[in-house]
Amino acid sequence: MQDEGRPHQEEEQMLALVKAFEAMMAAGDSKFFDHDDLEMLIEHYLERGSLRKAQQVHHYAIGLYPESLGLQLREAQILAGNGKHVQAIPRLKNLLSFEPRNEEIHLTLANIYSQMHEHKLALHHFRELLSFSDSELKKELFIDVALEHENLGEWKQAIRVLHDALREDPSNETALYELAFCYDKEGRIQEAEAFYLNYIDDFPYSFAAWYNLGNARQRLGKLKEAVEAYDYAILIEDSFAPAYHQKAEALTAMENFGDALEVHKEALGLDIPQPSTYCYMGECLEHLGKLDEAAEYYHQCLELDANFLEAHIGLGVLADLREDHSAALEHMAQALLLNPNHEDTLLMMATIMKKMGRHEEADTCLVQLLERNPKHVEAWEERIDNMQALEAHDQALILLDNAFEHVPPTSTTLGYKQFVSLFALRLDGEALRLLDHLLLADFDGMNQLLETYPGLLDDTRVASRYERMKP
Repeated sequence: MQDEGRPHQEEEQMLALVKAFEAMMAAGDSKFFDHDDLEMLIEHYLERGSLRKAQQVHHYAIGLYPESLGLQLREAQILAGNGKHVQAIPRLKNLLSFEPRNEEIHLTLANIYSQMHEHKLALHHFRELLSFSDSELKKELFIDVALEHENLGEWKQAIRVLHDALREDPSNETALYELAFCYDKEGRIQEAEAFYLNYIDDFPYSFAAWYNLGNARQRLGKLKEAVEAYDYAILIEDSFAPAYHQKAEALTAMENFGDALEVHKEALGLDIPQPSTYCYMGECLEHLGKLDEAAEYYHQCLELDANFLEAHIGLGVLADLREDHSAALEHMAQALLLNPNHEDTLLMMATIMKKMGRHEEADTCLVQLLERNPKHVEAWEERIDNMQALEAHDQALILLDNAFEHVPPTSTTLGYKQFVSLFALRLDGEALRLLDHLLLADFDGMNQLLETYPGLLDDTRVASRYERMKP
């Protein structure tokens, strides 16, 4: 019972100390304060980011205790807090010459170097600390060392340190999450899956391990198994919102939009509503054909974050599905203001403009997209469709030649478009030879083409080839 009340007691003592010091300063008095009390005061203000007050206490304290190494350390910490790293470092190095195994000095130096992006120097001090610190501090230091390796892009080294961290403390959740991140960066997803499976054999009630196992399986395309792992994480810790979000994402990837929607609804009750959750719910409802409900969720998303790009795109898609092309264009234009180079938005803008007969503007959007990503197959397809809609088949063939410089020449979709333009220009021999090849490689592609150009079968040569090649 005494131990339980100690934090409250310490808090009251600190509050009394703060009031006493601030009252003295306000009155312009000069009173005696114990050295340790003054150090605690400085630390109190530093923890709260009150650098001016920390500096005030230090100025007063150093006058009473000019030889104090502890106060010199606080001075360096105040300098660092004010961004004066260059002034702080020599003071700390000097203190280290007196106390080479002082944990706080090493930690302060390590954190300063990390903030300065001098990660190798930060690593030196963190590793020095590891060599003599007690086990409690080591739990944190392993993570610090791993993070510095991550900052340097040294993923293998980070993984080794994180394994050390888990040997020291198998319940270290931060290490479990960072390990997943590093395995992902290394592309060692199968190894990550195997690690978490083995870990779960020893610690079956670790929700963090089940969660990370789910993420690994999702990355490997094992969506059903990923959902099962998330379910175990939720069973162990039913308030862990990320597991719900990831489970919903896996279900969406499985095109199980109804279940994904229900999981998103469960997540809403667990933490502060996130704009992304409302947006994802809108997407699920869109796929379920519930367009009005989808729009409501997209709008709820925008109420929380007016600049949420995907919600503007979603509303644009809904308007396009309703054939309200003007409204669709307005939403896409808003999305484009938020991100002028967003590829999906540029493609949708072009598609909508083409439907509205604004072919030149559509082509401008597609050119912009292809300048950013010349391998964007759908953009090439839309540009060529645009030219063919204008019956500019000579231009379409030129575009096709350009497209095949950037995308695989084996693309049957582009191949069928090439056939259309060759046939339209009465280059029959070349067109029919190409058609023979395309029907053999991708017969279904012809069926898709006929949805746009049903009149192609009026030509007996095309019809006979089509009938002959039917599966």
